[in-house]
Amino acid sequence: MIRIASAILGCAIISGCSTYHAQTGDVRTFIESGDYAAATLATDKLSTDGKDRLLHYMESGLVHNLGGDYEVSNAKLTQAAVISEELTTKRARDMLKVALSSPRQGPYPGQNFERAFVHYYKALNYIMMAVQQPQEKVEHLESARIEARKVDILLSDISYQKGTYDEAKDEEGKLFSQLMNIFDALNGKAVDKDKIIYREDAYIRYINGLTFESNGELDSARIAYQKAAELYEKGYSEQYDLGQEIVNQAWYDTIRIMKKDGGYENEWPALAKQKLPKALQDKLESDTGAEIVIIGHAGWVPDRKELNMHLTLDERNKQLVLKPFLTGGPAEREAQRAWFHLMYSDRGFLHLLGNLQTRGVVGALEGLNSKRVSLGPLWSLAQSINLPAALSPMGVRVTVPYYALTPKPYGETEVFVNNKTEGVMAEAESIANIAFQGQLLSANSDLQKALGRTVTKNLLCAKMSSYAALACKLAAGLSSQAETRSWLMLPRGIYVKRIAVEPGTHQVRINTPATNGGLYHEATHTIVVGKGNLAIVQERILPGQLVKPALVSNN
Repeated sequence: MIRIASAILGCAIISGCSTYHAQTGDVRTFIESGDYAAATLATDKLSTDGKDRLLHYMESGLVHNLGGDYEVSNAKLTQAAVISEELTTKRARDMLKVALSSPRQGPYPGQNFERAFVHYYKALNYIMMAVQQPQEKVEHLESARIEARKVDILLSDISYQKGTYDEAKDEEGKLFSQLMNIFDALNGKAVDKDKIIYREDAYIRYINGLTFESNGELDSARIAYQKAAELYEKGYSEQYDLGQEIVNQAWYDTIRIMKKDGGYENEWPALAKQKLPKALQDKLESDTGAEIVIIGHAGWVPDRKELNMHLTLDERNKQLVLKPFLTGGPAEREAQRAWFHLMYSDRGFLHLLGNLQTRGVVGALEGLNSKRVSLGPLWSLAQSINLPAALSPMGVRVTVPYYALTPKPYGETEVFVNNKTEGVMAEAESIANIAFQGQLLSANSDLQKALGRTVTKNLLCAKMSSYAALACKLAAGLSSQAETRSWLMLPRGIYVKRIAVEPGTHQVRINTPATNGGLYHEATHTIVVGKGNLAIVQERILPGQLVKPALVSNN
């Protein structure tokens, strides 16, 4: 019987490999080689009216952005925004289908940060179109401003629902919250959920400031820059491990705009002394009136993967038992083991004590690699719905999503202007950390829903005759698939460098080393910038790319 169970589980695992990741083909490889036509064809495999329709428009929109086809990119991303809004309000109709099969059978609605980045890329597209089509610069910058307003509304709504950083800090000081932290530690809770909620986006607020500044709306730019600076300072930079440089940059741009706009002569000098290091205070006094802004989108956001687990019933102790079923190569198996141990295993003093009392020392040690849920007073209910027959004797397969977050494959990007170094780019956003923390936040909910789907299907199977029940359980195992879909074309991290220059033509070189030695990415641009203007360069920092010189003008 154990062999049969293993065969069923193995078949289910193999069937789970046919995922959205496979459907997109080798899009990333095509993009890294600069073959955007092939990348577009690969993203077109995703249906425009099926359950992956939102992914089609997001992926295709970003592929066109990278290829410099900004108008088509915006048409795709506009459709993505419409679909995302519809799905966030109409998901209830698909709940039953998902409950009896898997999340992949329902439409992908997008995650909060993905919805925000739809508008972010639309705004960037309009800014780049203003550079390409100077005769329509005013119209394009106005459209970018509209997208900035839209994402402002979206982020304000997220902040309202999730709470601000100030509210989160106030909550930490409450006695009840402190007591809960003690109890969580006893239970082995590894993650403080309040500290990893995606409650705002400082980087997108910062880019809103850049958008307003490009459009000449200095007061709106100041407000956006200051909002970004405060968010970075109060917790965003710490939460996503971004460092201090972007905090300083956001405050510098806030104060620079105050000085430029006028009316703040009694305020900005004091704020500069309070918020800026001496070098940036001195820089305020030597503003040349022209600036190059480089936005670097580096690497690839990690893939969301599937963790397989084996659910059985310990009738003697009246407990559900969950153990990881590791798959893939050594590194992948280790990542799966680490995720299970961190998020699900019976770690913590109270769990160890409970396992020690019921199953002795061996049971307590086994608990470090398993999760047990005591049915206790619910045992009679479990018997009445025939749960033992549904799970015994071979157990069932349960799947949840997880991230294997690997180290950055690239080092710090250095910028040279006219062969003179201007230092490294500041890390302004970590989409990898946003995605990873979001998955940590939903881990328990993912498991509860997965258990509910799996047990429901197997309870239905248990009502059949023995052979039919076996076939039914096999089908149930095959249909158990975690939600691993995500916007795969997004970068791992986003970096910013702003350089004050004299008006005129400048040679800009961007150099990114690989962490294992050698060159990760290099690009050269010829940039023409007029007095009082911004020249904005969008750079995709990818492995193996040596970008030929390009002309960027913003007079």
